[in-house]
Amino acid sequence: MGNFERQFISGQKRQERKKSEIKITPEQKEILESAVKFAEYIVSRFPQIDENRRIIIEVSEEGPTVELPEMPEFIETVLMMLNYYFSGSLATMLLSMAEQFTEIDESELPGIKEGQTRTIPESAREILATFARPIGDLDYVPTDFYEGKRAHVRSLYGKVSSEEYQKLCAKFLWKGGSIGFDEIPEEASKCLKREATQLRIFVDPLECYGVKRVAKIVVAGKEYFIARPDAMFAYKVLHLLQAYEQKPEKFNADFSKLFSAMKEIYSEDELLQTVFQVLKDYENAMEASHRRWHEALGYEKPYKSEIPAFCKKILGNPSITPEIRYVIEEIQKKFTVKE
Repeated sequence: MGNFERQFISGQKRQERKKSEIKITPEQKEILESAVKFAEYIVSRFPQIDENRRIIIEVSEEGPTVELPEMPEFIETVLMMLNYYFSGSLATMLLSMAEQFTEIDESELPGIKEGQTRTIPESAREILATFARPIGDLDYVPTDFYEGKRAHVRSLYGKVSSEEYQKLCAKFLWKGGSIGFDEIPEEASKCLKREATQLRIFVDPLECYGVKRVAKIVVAGKEYFIARPDAMFAYKVLHLLQAYEQKPEKFNADFSKLFSAMKEIYSEDELLQTVFQVLKDYENAMEASHRRWHEALGYEKPYKSEIPAFCKKILGNPSITPEIRYVIEEIQKKFTVKE
């Protein structure tokens, strides 16, 4: 067994010992409770699902194959459409308070079709709860359906009265400070981080590469849609690749905890496969952007893959933990520079 393998296994054992020693501080408990109130407030004001879309299913003259009393001429079925889902710290805190989550079929989005349900072990919830911290902004991912509705509202500018336009805009989440702190109930604001002169919480729509990976959870009897846990981990890896040197100590601590919690829910192979796919989708998006930019400039320039360079830089940093080194080396094996 090599030195790295011994370090990694030793790190795993240390993490396992820490699980039984995890303690949530009173401050963290208050933040978690407030986060639930904050999510409840946001969803009540900006619904995550739209139930106004209906499918009309016609019934043939032959009638149904199964005998049903007084079959109507048509069936009106409500099709729920997803507007957006939570991401970032709020999603992580909500996940820590759910006992299970249901994956939403990514091929059916923005339609909501439920798939596999997974249990969240108590050990994973305890680790995730340690991520409780004041929220500096509201991270969410809008669906194309939600983007389309907002685009329609923007198209009405100048066509309706200013008052009507403002009312329509107030129904949606927009990038920037669209929610005033004075509008948020006191219990829901205890989880928020606020600067002395700050009047509104910053709303930050996050970019998603490739398919949107969504999960439904139930917390305190209410349903919420959040980033799927394996996607949370994959985007943490991407963020680490992009910005490790800015906050190495924070990344070291957060990554080890998140990796440990996610391995309680998924197999290591499942996690890595999602990481590989998200990074591949990221590279595809960056390459497409590169091509558009140079086409606009009127000349071609070969795209240079970013992931291998990120990996090389991270692995050359002596501060990384064995867990980070292991995952980055797995990524490096997958993303080799094309000759």
